[in-house]
Amino acid sequence: MFYSSNIIGNLHIAKQALMSQQVGLNVVGQNVANVNTEGYTRKRTVLEAQGGFGGVSVETIKRYVDEFATARLVEEESTYGFHQQKSEILSHVSELFNDLQDTGLGAAMDNFFGSLRTLESNPSDLTARQEVLVRGEELSETFNRVATELEEVRRGLDDLLRASVAEVNSKVEELASLNERISMQLALGEDPSDNMDTRDRLILELSEHVNVNYIEDSKGQYTVFLEGGMPLVEGNNFSTLYISPTAAPGSADVEYVSSNGVSAVVTSRLQGARMGAILDLRDTDIPSYQTELDQVAYDIIDAFNIQHNLGFGLDGVGGRDFFTDHGGVVANAAMNMSISTDVFGTPENVAAAGAATGAAGDNVNAIAMANLPEQLLAGGGSFTFNEAYGNIVGSVGVDARRANDSVQVTENTIANVTALRDSASGVALDEELTFMLAYQRAYQASARVVSTTDQMIQTVLGMGA
Repeated sequence: MFYSSNIIGNLHIAKQALMSQQVGLNVVGQNVANVNTEGYTRKRTVLEAQGGFGGVSVETIKRYVDEFATARLVEEESTYGFHQQKSEILSHVSELFNDLQDTGLGAAMDNFFGSLRTLESNPSDLTARQEVLVRGEELSETFNRVATELEEVRRGLDDLLRASVAEVNSKVEELASLNERISMQLALGEDPSDNMDTRDRLILELSEHVNVNYIEDSKGQYTVFLEGGMPLVEGNNFSTLYISPTAAPGSADVEYVSSNGVSAVVTSRLQGARMGAILDLRDTDIPSYQTELDQVAYDIIDAFNIQHNLGFGLDGVGGRDFFTDHGGVVANAAMNMSISTDVFGTPENVAAAGAATGAAGDNVNAIAMANLPEQLLAGGGSFTFNEAYGNIVGSVGVDARRANDSVQVTENTIANVTALRDSASGVALDEELTFMLAYQRAYQASARVVSTTDQMIQTVLGMGA
């Protein structure tokens, strides 16, 4: 079959070729310009031959996206956010149990029971007795301080939760807006690639705060789901997360509010990413440390008061508490620990003697009280006081180290997955140079067609002169 054309048709073909090759050059230029832009997706001009002597046109601008690697990266960003948030918070918690400068609980315990060793040597000395009271008050205040600061950290996590919720709400609103823009661009035949890159970047940023899944529909729009299947973004509609400003400190719930106003508490569903880490620490890890700390304080108060009650002061009176009675309640024992009014400000009431008749120089009970740290009186008779406290320090340290190690592992995983994604989506300058030359040569050839066709027209016109 033969096709016919004409000189004017040749100009049209050349014009289409020039325009198409120009688009190809523009796309190559965009790729080269963004070779170091994080999250940029390599694009390529797809040309389409027109029927007969119609020449060529741009069919589409193709994004080279590895869907598997991109989805995997979203998952790993959530994992990274979880461990990174935990690591940051636990580093602050670890500082509360830092005994390196002799200002921690371990040092306060040693100083207190050490003062009782001094009292053994001279049980009638008021200065030695006063030192016991001073060190006892120091121990109480240290327990108070650590317990108070630990509770402040726990309550302060609500502020981090609110900040994370604000980030989520900002990103889902922007995602909905991008959905609408991308859909319009596709409908108008425009290239939405840059907006798609921005949307993918936002999905990654969103996943650092909360676990999400997403799917793309026929209009090029993402539907983004919160873990558990609740939609955060549907087309140009978006739902939000909400925390009541009147929530009691340390107990704020996260509420999901759909685009049509339906709400539900989703706190228990947030298991991963930064928000999951915050809730995990606030509701599980830190309360566990607090319970352990309270138990140590409770055991010291209980054991020491029992022994102190068995002794006698310089006045021959016994049955006095050294620490304020906790009423058999473990909760808040550390925060409420204090010196009993039985002995506060009255060093002569410290029960160093073992018998009322030997009150003036008897050190029997002082020895017994000084020996308490060597006995298994903590944790239901399983540990010494120092061992029980060491268990808390160890638990915090292990948790912090585990979180930090997980951050390192996840960073390496993200680097590997990013490299996998970039192998398909990243810009290779050598490849771009090849395409640039190809488009340049095609452009030059098309321009030559225009020039030759122009000469042909001039010849034809000259024939009629």
